[in-house]
Amino acid sequence: MMESVTPRGTSSVALKFSAHHAGVMYQHGLMGGTFDRVHAGHFRLITEALRNCKFLEIWITSDRIALEKDWRCWSEDKRKATIKDSLTQEQLGRTTFGTLEDPIGPAIDHPRADVIFCTSDTANSCEQINTIRAQNGIKPLDIIVVDHEKGEDGALISSSKIRDGLIDQTGMRYITRDILQSTRFMTDDVQSLLKDPFGKLYHGPEEDPTLALKSALGELNGREPIVSVGDVTTWGLLKIGMTPDIAIVDGMTKRSPWSLADEIDRTRFDEVTEVRNPAGSITSDLFRACDIAVSHLRSGRSSIVIVDGEEDLAPIPLHLMLPLGTIVLYGQPNKGVVARVTDLLAKENCRSIVSQMARTIV
Repeated sequence: MMESVTPRGTSSVALKFSAHHAGVMYQHGLMGGTFDRVHAGHFRLITEALRNCKFLEIWITSDRIALEKDWRCWSEDKRKATIKDSLTQEQLGRTTFGTLEDPIGPAIDHPRADVIFCTSDTANSCEQINTIRAQNGIKPLDIIVVDHEKGEDGALISSSKIRDGLIDQTGMRYITRDILQSTRFMTDDVQSLLKDPFGKLYHGPEEDPTLALKSALGELNGREPIVSVGDVTTWGLLKIGMTPDIAIVDGMTKRSPWSLADEIDRTRFDEVTEVRNPAGSITSDLFRACDIAVSHLRSGRSSIVIVDGEEDLAPIPLHLMLPLGTIVLYGQPNKGVVARVTDLLAKENCRSIVSQMARTIV
């Protein structure tokens, strides 16, 4: 049910809260936002707006503003296309899109709008819009504040949590207690999924991994966190003066002891962790070690995880845990270095792989 209250500082304007509107149909609605990694909360806001007005304008922040907010934001075209793909033909016929080049946009003097839709964290901006409209002799807009969508854990879904790699667009967490407390084992089905490398291959001589690494790093913007899996890759990064945010090593290459493994300087890292992880498995200890290393990454500290056993499957838990935009580097024997960005697809692939692995609970 809709409830009217007196907003702060604008006593002449009715601020209305609605998750289930009481039946008033507005003519022309407005909403604005970044709409990055368009998620269930965005869809709830848009659906509620279209249920309550005949015509809706969705104003999406420009690439300039979005990238100032977070360099990982999708392009405006991609954000807009994702919204359009979620709408029915009937809804698309009642919706137009515009580009926001400033925080306020067209709402302060829009001649046809009679309502603006928002969530609680942007309601103050809507009140400010109404204050300006009133000062200019323009009728204030009704404000409908739509409840946030919550994820499976009861916490609010947000684009920032998605970019930080914590949840997907429906609000499901990538890492659960069950995952952290289980050991996963390779199966034939999983082996077939991992047959082909994920990511972009940068060719270079095996005896000098720095050449392929320089090619890979040369295509980055310099803001991406860097994770290296494997002794040769980690050694190569340190050789060119780069300390990865996370390194996973096991002293081996091609499943044999590597003569240069001792040259990997552990003192270059803020945190050092040692775990046991037999070949063909992801132990609960490795899951937790990766989780801790990613926590250190978020706080600006680098980590090296030294594995007694084998680290070949470490990219799987890492992609599940890492913030979007992270680059995971690992060697491809006799070919060069593979770089895989942690994105929504990588996370979904790794979640699927983990779910298909055999498991035991610790």
